[in-house]
Order: sequence, then structure tokens, then C-alpha cells
Amino acid sequence: MKHLLVTAALALSTTLTACAGFTPLNATPGGKAAFNQLDVVIDDGEDEGDRAAGFLIQQRLADRISTSATPQYRVLVRPGALRVGLGLTAQDFASRFDSIVIAEWSLVRIKDGTVIKTGTAQRTASYSADEDPYSLLTTSDEAVERASREVADELLSEIALALIDQADADPSQP
Repeated sequence: MKHLLVTAALALSTTLTACAGFTPLNATPGGKAAFNQLDVVIDDGEDEGDRAAGFLIQQRLADRISTSATPQYRVLVRPGALRVGLGLTAQDFASRFDSIVIAEWSLVRIKDGTVIKTGTAQRTASYSADEDPYSLLTTSDEAVERASREVADELLSEIALALIDQADADPSQP
């Protein structure tokens, strides 16, 4: 029993020591989160589906970004959403759908308007079509929500990498 406790304590201390130097991807070496320097602007899009996807992306980003009174960067996002029918039943109705959410984005340094990086994030969520219209609407909305969450997460990953590249290229920039 004593041997088991010593082994567990040694494993725990090794783990804690290894984790002590861990710096999250979205943190600067000083501990100040780089995402605190962002201001996010979501475009309205072309239709209600784009606006819904944009709202969901904005909500997901707001969960992960705490805004600053003086942001250093602005993220411009232009969302888009579409639904594609895949399979057909004998009555010529789609039996499966893909909800596709796309976000074209740009990372801009606010003080001089320099575009740091641009990109596109896209995700697809599939769902089965139900004959009940309420059920179909619910599954459609849920698919757009899933795809929007994944797009927002991809967007944050790309922005984090761009901020790291920016800091490496010009150490004087925040």
C-alpha cells in the first residue's frame, strides 16, 4: 500500500511539474490573453439564414473572447448558410440534408488598418429529413447551430495562429 501511495505521489508531482510551464495557445507569454485584444464585427449576410448563422457564430465567439475597451485587432466576419438536399424518396422529397455554414473573415490591426490575415472557415452538419414539419425545422436549426459552433472554433484557431505569427514577425506589436 505504501508503495502504491509513493508511486501515485511521484506521478502526480511529475504531472504538476510538467504542467507548470504550459502556456495556452491563446495566451501571450506574459499571461495576457491575446483574444482580449479583439473586436468582432459580424456582417448581416444576404438573407435570414446568413443572419442566423452569424448570430450563432457571434454567440460562440463571445463565449470565448472577453472584449477590451481598447482592442488592438478587429475581426470582420461575413457569414453564409445554405441547405442542400441529398437523398430522394420515392415521392421526390429529400430524405437527408446538409447544412453548410461558411464564414469569410479578416483580421485587421485597428491602429493602421493593416489586414493581418484573411481566411474562410466552413463546416457541414448533416441531418435526416422527417415528415413532421416541426421536427424537420428543429433538426435543421440544430444542424445550423452545430456547424456554426464548429466554424467559430475553427475561426478562433486560425486567428490564434495569425496572432502568433504576427508576434513572431514583429515583437513590438501586442
